[in-house]
Amino acid sequence: MFRYDLVAVDVDGTLIDDAFRVPPKTRAILREIHASGLVVVLATGRNPSGTVPLLSEIGISGPLIVHNGAFVFDPATGREFLTLSLGRSRLPDLFRFAREHGLHYDVNTTYHLYVDASIAPEMAALYEAYYAKPLVVADWSEVTEPVVKVTMIGSEAHVDRIFPEAVRAFPEYRVLRSGETYIDVVHPEANKGAGLKAVAAAYGIPLSRTMAIGNYYNDLEMFAVADFAVAMANSPDEVKRRADAVTASNNEEGVYLAILRYVLGDDPAGRETI
Repeated sequence: MFRYDLVAVDVDGTLIDDAFRVPPKTRAILREIHASGLVVVLATGRNPSGTVPLLSEIGISGPLIVHNGAFVFDPATGREFLTLSLGRSRLPDLFRFAREHGLHYDVNTTYHLYVDASIAPEMAALYEAYYAKPLVVADWSEVTEPVVKVTMIGSEAHVDRIFPEAVRAFPEYRVLRSGETYIDVVHPEANKGAGLKAVAAAYGIPLSRTMAIGNYYNDLEMFAVADFAVAMANSPDEVKRRADAVTASNNEEGVYLAILRYVLGDDPAGRETI
């Protein structure tokens, strides 16, 4: 019998390695537990087009927590569990903020990704690595779907400087770092923990039967909700401190090792550290 019935796994820096690949042992063990009836949930800041292909690559199906918890759905059935939109009143201010600070920005609806200008080659390569397919619009009035996330992208040093100002400028939103070079703006109640709660409730799984694996600050709410939280070795120290255990890095099959020990193996005794 598995220790947990649901495992939520972050994508970038966790599921995939630094070459944007799902390592072979990780892919195999996720297929194994999925085939045995355990619910595997990918939980990410990515949009659906950047996440759904990973299900096919791994060979599983099931619900996805995308846009840092602003949208939760099952791509196979079309069932939607949670949608938290930003509204439109302050979108022009967000766009102006990004332009004034020299940040590339894109706009995410539940299923699509939009930009309002031609994409520089380096950004095109980044989108391709994430399976993302931006649609170019001449005017934001063309986008009629609910907007669930705005992402601003820059160098790590630049984002370090700009992030506190973005938090102060938009107190009505949740402004977070989803990676060293990303600032995400979402609904104030949107987070991976809320997404995990929505999936667990939909499947009738108690939170005491859930485990989460992640590597960054945007995984902390998911860590707080899950019964057991595992941080990757490549996580910041604060993320490791907030986890119940630390596994190997994303380049060393850390997800595989965590599932092997904490889902298929004995219940861990006490807090694990590296």
